[in-house]
Amino acid sequence: MASRASYKIAVIIIVSLIFSPVSAILQNAPSFTGDSLSGSPPAVPYTIKFFIPSTNQIHSDQIMDQINGPDGDVLFATSFGLSTFNGTWRTRHANLDNISRGLMDDYVTAIEFDPNGNLWIGYSGGIQIYNGVYYQVIRDQQLLKDTRIYDIQRWNDDMWVATGQSGLHRYRNGEWTWFQPMSKNGPGFYEIDSMTLDTASNSLLIATENEGLWIVRSPDDPVPFELLAGKDTPHGQMQHVKRDPLGGVYFFNPEKIIHYDTVSGFNDVLTSGDLTPGQITINDVAAGSDGNLNIATDDGIYIWKDGEVYRHLTRFEGLGTSDIVQTINADAKNRVWFATQGYVGYYLEKTSPENQLRIDLVTPTASLIPITLINVTPIKPGLSPAVRISSDSSSLPVYSQIIDPIAHAISVIAQKFGVKIFS
Repeated sequence: MASRASYKIAVIIIVSLIFSPVSAILQNAPSFTGDSLSGSPPAVPYTIKFFIPSTNQIHSDQIMDQINGPDGDVLFATSFGLSTFNGTWRTRHANLDNISRGLMDDYVTAIEFDPNGNLWIGYSGGIQIYNGVYYQVIRDQQLLKDTRIYDIQRWNDDMWVATGQSGLHRYRNGEWTWFQPMSKNGPGFYEIDSMTLDTASNSLLIATENEGLWIVRSPDDPVPFELLAGKDTPHGQMQHVKRDPLGGVYFFNPEKIIHYDTVSGFNDVLTSGDLTPGQITINDVAAGSDGNLNIATDDGIYIWKDGEVYRHLTRFEGLGTSDIVQTINADAKNRVWFATQGYVGYYLEKTSPENQLRIDLVTPTASLIPITLINVTPIKPGLSPAVRISSDSSSLPVYSQIIDPIAHAISVIAQKFGVKIFS
């Protein structure tokens, strides 16, 4: 237990800090666009921008999939609608009266554009294809052996669809092909976690739930399914796959990240212990076109560059009020989008060191999506329950951005005198 004298010292320190100029306490804290917290904000070469899930912005912080649109838009499949960002937000929702003119469910699991620019939208109960005018629904089990859509990937002119426990489907020239699991010369897996293209080798890489890692080197019949790493091998313990825009893919699980390409094979990249001595969980990864590997963890975002940690971002650097980053993705402009509890935002690396760190808190503004109405017979399918996220934005992160660094500074100083202020 700390002595009475230590407590007196701590009280004196705290009182001094409270009545000292705020700029002295916040000399290392991020500045905000508009109203600067200090007269001379530090020169930090990146920007962080936040959006609070609400009716006028993205509607959920649960991001299931993210793709780039043909017009510079960024599309987000979320647990509460399909959101699009192009400087402002717009979100499409389920139309329970007529699913030909709106989404068939608010819980969107996967999205992808086909070669003709049509948007494929996956759900737990089928697929919709949106041609810019109306939505075509595909949920016939003669076409999709399982209507739970886990992932959709365009490969040349084909669309590849991972469905529930029925493995993989291919759509080509108006025809569906089902590659039956465990059949002769078929895939040796039932359930796919994720899949992506290695554009350098034009091959499809697949991470399964329980049957290891696989590669498909050609989309043409007879389609060759090749096991890369069995489930009982170290590499086969990887659970997810993400594309590397510079060639190859990244496989990862909560403790480790490895890289694979068809020339050099598997190469270990890092373990969670390479990021920090403490125990952390790797939740997601996103490789940028700049060569950086962005890693979402329950200890913020780690940026891995040239074999070491290049930057570590937590709530003290402006990630909101939680260090647990659930998902991370990079868009065509190399903005690194991330989601934490209550926030969706992006991090953008600057190329010039004189650029200031900016943390923007975006005020919701009204936006509408024009939808062409199609007169068809209403259909009311059984839909999975949507996860609704509160749109209350009364608790803004500005307060927490001020208080967190102050509390941290007080705690650190007090601990030097043997006093534990905060638990």
